[in-house]
Amino acid sequence: MKKHLLITLTMLSVCFVHAETSTIDSTNKDAYGANIGWINAQGDTANGAVIGENICSGYLYSGNCGWISLGSGTPSNGWQYSNTSSTDWGVNHDGKGNLSGYAYGANIGWINFEQVYGKPQINLETGNLTGNVWSASCGWISLNTTQGFVRTKTLNEGPDSDDDGIPDQWEMKMVQNLTTLSGDGHDNDIDGVSDVEESVADTDPTDIHSFFEIVSFQQLSNSNRFIWTAQPTRLYSIEQSSELGDEAIWTDCGLGLMTPGSVVQMTRTLEQPVTNSLYYRIKTIIPLSE
Repeated sequence: MKKHLLITLTMLSVCFVHAETSTIDSTNKDAYGANIGWINAQGDTANGAVIGENICSGYLYSGNCGWISLGSGTPSNGWQYSNTSSTDWGVNHDGKGNLSGYAYGANIGWINFEQVYGKPQINLETGNLTGNVWSASCGWISLNTTQGFVRTKTLNEGPDSDDDGIPDQWEMKMVQNLTTLSGDGHDNDIDGVSDVEESVADTDPTDIHSFFEIVSFQQLSNSNRFIWTAQPTRLYSIEQSSELGDEAIWTDCGLGLMTPGSVVQMTRTLEQPVTNSLYYRIKTIIPLSE
């Protein structure tokens, strides 16, 4: 089940899932470099690459060069590697699909993930990786070729060590500790949206003006117009039902998953016959959270 947050006229709900040991798809796992050959991103599964919401960890495996580490999984600040010291390096994910930082192989040295030339990226809808990374020893390594590509099935949210329903990495990113935010309906900024719900929507739990909301709903002659707040790290969908309540059956309105890009508000117009009487809800979805 996808991890998501729903807004309707009457309900707000959250669900959670756990990541696997390696997030890489067993069918689509191979990167390629002309000077290094094929690189298996799944490794031996237990030690394979883990692509996360904020950081990457685990290992790639090259038959010619051995294991290549993406980072320890424990950055000094709790949510992203600084890449400024010998003990705090790795590949970061900005949540929008962009990968940056350094991987390391004992036999080939550093591999640079950067957004100027190689532009290694994750498609937040499909999990497919694209772009290239650079090794001074081996040259360019492609994450997608005509012969194969790398795909992550999920984005690892990291541990929730205090069991409050909020990933530790997100708490460290937002408030730099694991005590300010809490579960059980706690609302740190008293804006009517709980800390847990803000983590799902990726809104700021310290800002009373930052939360996921429907800004405008307008009924036109044969269409409905929706405007809602959006975050570039989340996907959105509009669902519809002929009734409300526990027995309601919600289905996608036909627009599918929507990516906001850089906008702070999303606007969509849904063509709808005048004779139809329907309820709508907007769902924010953590990418690849199934």
